[in-house]
Amino acid sequence: MFKCVITIFLLGGLAASAATPSERELGPHQKVTGVYRVYGGDLGDPVAPGPKDAKIMVSVDGKMAKEMFEAIGPDVRDVCTEGTATRVRHKRNHNVFCMRSGSGEYSCNFGFDLRDGKSIPGIVC
Repeated sequence: MFKCVITIFLLGGLAASAATPSERELGPHQKVTGVYRVYGGDLGDPVAPGPKDAKIMVSVDGKMAKEMFEAIGPDVRDVCTEGTATRVRHKRNHNVFCMRSGSGEYSCNFGFDLRDGKSIPGIVC
């Protein structure tokens, strides 16, 4: 019995040490900086949310935005920022939209329809 427990313990230790570097380096949850707004109607013409029409737009910056920007690359052409030093990356028809300003500041925007949970854009050009 004792031999069995030691064997299981050692095998468990080997499995834990066999974890990939990314699994070991994942780290703790991080705090987020940004703003949000719950609204009804359209993002470009918001109204007070109602029982059948509630959406949320979220804008984050700092470390989270930088990590998102780097993860969703590559840069894309954007008519709203064309001719500036701003770099833009987005996914799913602008449902996740990230920017890096010419001064190196990052921001990302996204949204959700709170009635059905679907992803929606979180920024208007």
